[in-house]
Amino acid sequence: MSNRLKKHALAAAALGLGLALVSPPAGQAAPVAAAACTWQATSWDLPAETNGGVLEGYSGSRYAVGTTGRFVPLSGLVDPRGTLWDNGKVVQRATAATPGYRDVNAAGRIVGYDYVNGRLVGVTIGRDGSATPLPGNPAWDGYSAELVNNAGDVVGYADIGTRDVVVLWPASAPGTYRELPSPTDVRTIHPVDVDEQGRIVATTGTSWGGGLVRDTDGQWRVLAAQVAGGYSNPNAIRNGRVVGSQGTDSGHAATEWTARGVLVRTFRNSGSASAIGGNGTVGGRTTVSAGQRTVLWRDGVVVEQPATVPWTFQLRWISDDESTLVGSDGGRPVQHRCS
Repeated sequence: MSNRLKKHALAAAALGLGLALVSPPAGQAAPVAAAACTWQATSWDLPAETNGGVLEGYSGSRYAVGTTGRFVPLSGLVDPRGTLWDNGKVVQRATAATPGYRDVNAAGRIVGYDYVNGRLVGVTIGRDGSATPLPGNPAWDGYSAELVNNAGDVVGYADIGTRDVVVLWPASAPGTYRELPSPTDVRTIHPVDVDEQGRIVATTGTSWGGGLVRDTDGQWRVLAAQVAGGYSNPNAIRNGRVVGSQGTDSGHAATEWTARGVLVRTFRNSGSASAIGGNGTVGGRTTVSAGQRTVLWRDGVVVEQPATVPWTFQLRWISDDESTLVGSDGGRPVQHRCS
């Protein structure tokens, strides 16, 4: 079993975000504070037998999926099981360690992985918790469904010997799949996000490091770095806008690219951009005098550093209507809603 396949047998871990500072490109506007909301925190429900959970996918509105279990010191998440939330309420929890829940769309369609005769297999998951395998190539060592957009396109990866390939199960052709070959020097590739038009961003394991974006023309392109020897790390794509972080071993900066991999901007005094809302607001982390904080940008300019959102909150998504920040805090799912 490859390292890529083994990772699905491990408990989920909290995401870490880079926090070092990188100067913005020349001509970038200075940040302007413009508080707009009082953000009210709500911790999402957890099953009675658990004390924590990790989110893996969010529909942009009511649904989210992830893993719940019991956090035990030095052991991590014990008895992890896939879980579905509806408006912060648990409505489904798997009866066993698999299937694993990876993403969900606005219609409530869940995708993930299961093991069939010891082989990793991409699946869709019904409301009764049953897993239905997606079609795959018998030559694959294993495969997983990682993402689903509101159009119903499912994106995942397959492990083929010493390399990976991104796989698309298109909504327009049910029961079929397409392999999306990556550049020849890419051995490990993991799809990170897909937008409603079918553009995909992925992280890679290569000598040059960094991320890739696949535009609607079907071509993969490297996300450009601002400095020689830098690397890129994409986190989200929406309507052709890619956000994440980039830098070198000495620091990171929140960054935006086009769907053709062209560098648009880095964000002043930032660590990473992790989300894009339905109206184009970008969310991430910045460093201010009081420490590391959640920050919201529009067109590269700070519009809000929510004072009521604690530094411990890890932002993962901004809702479609931009009224809700979704992420984790203290080892459980949390949202902050504008009021």
